[in-house]
Amino acid sequence: MASVSILGCGWLGFPLAEKLVNEGYKVKGSSTTPSKIKDLQKARIEAYQIELPKSKIDSNFFASDFLIVNIPPQTSKKGVDHHRESLEAIVNQIPQKQKIIYVSSTSVYPKVDYSIDEDHDLDLQSDRSKALIQAEELLIEHFREKLTIFRFGGLLGYDRIPGKYFSNKKLEQHQQKVNYIHQDDAIGLILAVLSTNKWGYVINGVAPKHPTKKEVFNQNSKDFNFPPPVFGNEQQVLTNRIIKSIKIEHILDYSFIYPDPLHFFYTN
Repeated sequence: MASVSILGCGWLGFPLAEKLVNEGYKVKGSSTTPSKIKDLQKARIEAYQIELPKSKIDSNFFASDFLIVNIPPQTSKKGVDHHRESLEAIVNQIPQKQKIIYVSSTSVYPKVDYSIDEDHDLDLQSDRSKALIQAEELLIEHFREKLTIFRFGGLLGYDRIPGKYFSNKKLEQHQQKVNYIHQDDAIGLILAVLSTNKWGYVINGVAPKHPTKKEVFNQNSKDFNFPPPVFGNEQQVLTNRIIKSIKIEHILDYSFIYPDPLHFFYTN
């Protein structure tokens, strides 16, 4: 039985852990919140309370075949360097034979008005981007051929309904294309790497279709009966910014469950 440790069992990590358990993996998971430990245990996940960089981590947490690092940076609360410092606290505890998946984000890319792939220059200006880039570089330096990085687009699905966040609010740049991915596909892509042993890659994880924000938010409004945004008449910018996920097809041969953000599955 293969084993997986998930550092960060939040909105994505917890259902990922549940899916891995159902697939027959032995799963260890961490949370910063004591109250969530019981939820992990009820889901047959070996639970650890870990808050980086200050936690002293039980070395048993890393005794697995695979490690998934899923701790988003909290730059607004803790600054740019906190994320890198959190990972620096664990790199020397990771076993040499362990394979690693790091959950990053397409926010590492600059705001440009054309399509972007994994080889594009990165954004060195925003705090969130700098924090993620520092983390990626740290992990690549230490693990390289044992590491695969997913740069996921906007993670949505279930209780995360994008149009709801803008209901009745003014939305100026509504003709921008969306770069979203459903939670189920993010989990599916991670499982695809684990099952096929595709290591040493940086992969964009974004649904292949890119409707506009206006189209998606109007569809959400119609489906869940809440007021749509108020769409402004300002000049539209960044209308051609599309994050491409070419490597998914060529490296993982993965078929999206939800290829079109107009038809993502949500629960109200």
